[in-house]
Amino acid sequence: MELHIGQTVDTNSILTETSDAVSAISDLMGAVDEDMVNTIPFDGSWTAPQLLRHVSKSMQGMAKAMKMDAKPATRNPEERIEGLKNVFLNFSKKLTQPDFLIPENHVYKKQPAIDELNKSFSEFKANASRANLNEQVEGLPLGPITKLEIIHFVLFHTQRHLYQMENICAALKSK
Repeated sequence: MELHIGQTVDTNSILTETSDAVSAISDLMGAVDEDMVNTIPFDGSWTAPQLLRHVSKSMQGMAKAMKMDAKPATRNPEERIEGLKNVFLNFSKKLTQPDFLIPENHVYKKQPAIDELNKSFSEFKANASRANLNEQVEGLPLGPITKLEIIHFVLFHTQRHLYQMENICAALKSK
C-alpha cells in the first residue's frame, strides 16, 4: 500500500469494521424465521434476503474494482471519504442505486443469501489487501474513485444496510 507523505491509513481496522457489519447483517438474517424471509416488511422496502443480495452484488463489483487496472491518483486518495460517509450514513435520506444492483424479485432461501454475502466480503477483503490504494478507478457509478475510498465506501454502504436490516427485522417481528 502506497500513500502520500504524512498519510497513514489502517485498512485492517476498516476491513474489520466492515467484517463486523457483515457479521451483524448475517446474524440478523439468521434470526429471521424461514417462513418470513420473503415477506416485505413495510412499503418501499426490500425483503431481508433482497437486501443481502443487493449488498452482495455491490461488494462483488467492488471486489472486481480492486483488481482493475488503474492509474495513480493525482489527488489525495482520501479526498472523498468524508463525503461518502456523509451520504451513506445519512439514514434520513433515501438513496437510489444503479439498476444492476437491484436484487432480483424471486423467492430466496435464508442460508444461501447469508453464504453469498460472506463469500462476497471474503473476496473483497482478499482483493483489497493486495490493491494499491493510491490508484484511481474510472468507470464506476461512483465516478473517479481511489481504491482507498472504495474500501471506505464498502464500509459505509454495509453499515447503511445493517441499519436497514435492523429496521426490516423489527418490522417482521411485529407482523
